[in-house]
Amino acid sequence: MSHSRRIHSGGISLARGVKRAMAVATITSGLVMGSSSATHAGGTAVVVPPAVVQTTWREPQLLTKDARPRFDAVKTIAGEALIAIATFIEVPTTENFAAFQIYRAALVTRVAARVNESRAAMLEAWSQASLKHQMALIAGLTTLGVGYEYGSDNPKKGLDCSGLVAYAWKQVGIALPLQSKRQWESSRDVEQKDALPGDVVWYPGHTMMYLGVGDAVLHSARENLGVRLGRINWKQIPRVKFGNPEVSLLSVNRTAGVF
Repeated sequence: MSHSRRIHSGGISLARGVKRAMAVATITSGLVMGSSSATHAGGTAVVVPPAVVQTTWREPQLLTKDARPRFDAVKTIAGEALIAIATFIEVPTTENFAAFQIYRAALVTRVAARVNESRAAMLEAWSQASLKHQMALIAGLTTLGVGYEYGSDNPKKGLDCSGLVAYAWKQVGIALPLQSKRQWESSRDVEQKDALPGDVVWYPGHTMMYLGVGDAVLHSARENLGVRLGRINWKQIPRVKFGNPEVSLLSVNRTAGVF
């Protein structure tokens, strides 16, 4: 498959290629985060150099009627992280995995701060999830700011709650119905303590994507809000279910680079 092939996510054109994936130093210029290390799909240890991440920001203004999202730094880095993970999946080299790690760390730092959760805990949760889970969640994050549109899973038109979840998982080849309860019913029921980043979070009338730690979620909230980061409000919705859309995590072949 050619590296020049382009994929589209949430209205963003994602050029496939290692050079663009390695451009993180430019995107994250002026920001600071600690280094981390991990092991890539082939078992080779990879040390990620220090990168830069903004530690403070303002909640972006969201569109109310137009499906087109306003600028959001989290959305922008999510687009680059999606390029990087797609490149690594296609060509599972140490270099490509290191590039993905850098973008993932930068994205996690911003997301964790936005929802007031531990960056270290969130990064660990994402790192331990399957590539499908990580890619689905990152794809979902590229739609931040998209307006609410009932019954739609097309970010160019808008997304409702189930439309966001369906769109994100569709990017990794998993089809979920456009109905909140059916999305949970189509997933493997799990306890919150076992839920992975990207898992379905459902309560009657609404569905969301779990961010992997605490009560943090990504969801298309309602009209006049659209896709945003948030938290589960247990006082108002005590009946919450978690579901894993993947058939089996044991089938993930990380050694071969297949996700």
